[in-house]
Amino acid sequence: MSDVLKLNLGSGGRPLKGYINVDKSLNITGVDITHDLDEYPWPFEDESVDEVIMNQCLEHLIDRNRAMKEVHRILKKGGIARISVPHFTWQYAYTDPTHRHFFAYRTFFYYAGRGGYFDFKFSSCKVRLVFGKRLSFWNIILEPIVNLLPDVYEQSPLRIFPALKVEAVLMK
Repeated sequence: MSDVLKLNLGSGGRPLKGYINVDKSLNITGVDITHDLDEYPWPFEDESVDEVIMNQCLEHLIDRNRAMKEVHRILKKGGIARISVPHFTWQYAYTDPTHRHFFAYRTFFYYAGRGGYFDFKFSSCKVRLVFGKRLSFWNIILEPIVNLLPDVYEQSPLRIFPALKVEAVLMK
């Protein structure tokens, strides 16, 4: 039986135990592999990785589509990618000048074949919108409703209640 390989891509100052933490910065404690994710190919063999986590990383990369193709390339069949990015309604998605891309509920479904734009395809995609709850008690009620009707939320004045992030789970 082979070892399980799990990557935390763009780990920054949030290294995860049990994962190989990858970041471009040399000066961060807990980074196992130093690599700029805007440089391709990434230093992993085809179909060698069981799980990828990208937490608040993809929005910083120059070419998110190329990055998603690379995630697909390195994942084993049945491997999982867990990706978290800011939702387009979150004000800090636009405040951070290093953010290059903005994401909606349906964005990740394109990587699972919607539209047929890419020469790769994940076998499944599950997405949910997450709302900040620390200072906004109404978001506790709103979040489950929005996740039942995400298109209604994103195309209506309900956007005045901003979603914090999009969380996607894609399987190869």
